[in-house]
Amino acid sequence: MESLKVKGSLKNQPWIVWGLLAVQFLVFLGMLIKGWQIGAGFDGSYVSGILIEFGALNKELVMVHHEYWRLLSPIFVHIGLMHLLVNSVTLYFLGSQLEALIGHTRFLVIYLLSGLTGNLLSLAMSQPNSISAGASTALFGLFAFFVAYGRVYRHQPAIRFMAKQMGTLILVNLIFNLFSSQIDMWGHVGGAIGGFLLGFIVTIPALKGSEFAKENQDIHRTIRAVIAFFFFILMCFIYVYRQYY
Repeated sequence: MESLKVKGSLKNQPWIVWGLLAVQFLVFLGMLIKGWQIGAGFDGSYVSGILIEFGALNKELVMVHHEYWRLLSPIFVHIGLMHLLVNSVTLYFLGSQLEALIGHTRFLVIYLLSGLTGNLLSLAMSQPNSISAGASTALFGLFAFFVAYGRVYRHQPAIRFMAKQMGTLILVNLIFNLFSSQIDMWGHVGGAIGGFLLGFIVTIPALKGSEFAKENQDIHRTIRAVIAFFFFILMCFIYVYRQYY
C-alpha cells in the first residue's frame, strides 16, 4: 500500500496523540494530589467528589446545572491507574496509526466527536446519580472509524485487514461489557456509532485527487453519513431532555 506510507519526519509525528496522553496523565496526577490532600492516599481517582471536580460525566450536573462541557471532559478522566494505562496504551498504538493516516486535525476532530457521541448516549441512558469517565468512548470511535474505512476503501488490503481486526475488538469488548456493571456500555456504543459514521465523511488526505480516491468517492454516501451523524446527536438530546422537561 505504497500510497499510504507516511514519512517519518518531525511534522508527521503523532503530536495530537502525545498531547492527549499528556493531558490525561496530568489530570490523573491532579486527582492523586487532591486525594492526598483529603486523606484518600493513592485512591483519589476513585473518590466521586474528585471525579466530579475533574470533569467526570454526571447527568444531573449536565441537565440541571447545564455543565455541557462534561460531554467532552470525561475523555480525559480515568478511574484508577489500570483504567488509565489500558486506555493510554490503546490510544498510543491505535491513535498513532490513524493520525499518520489522516493527519493531525482530522484525527483530533474524530477523537473528540467520537467521545462526544459516546458521552451523549451515556448521558441519555444513564441513571441521574451515576458517574462515568474514561477515554474508551473516543477509542471505540477510533475502532469503528477503521471499520467504516474497510467499507469505503475496500480495495485496499491493509485497510480491510485493519477493519476486520477493529470490528472483532468492538464485538469482543461489547460482549464483555454485558457481564460487567462497572463498564459504561452505552458510552462505548455511542462512541462506536459516531466513529463509524465519521469514517464515511472524513477522507484520507494522501489519496485526495488520485484515481483511487475518485473510484471510492460517493457523495451521496457522505451526505447520508452527515445526516445520520447529526440525527443521532439530535435524538440523544431529545431523549434526555424529555426526561427533565
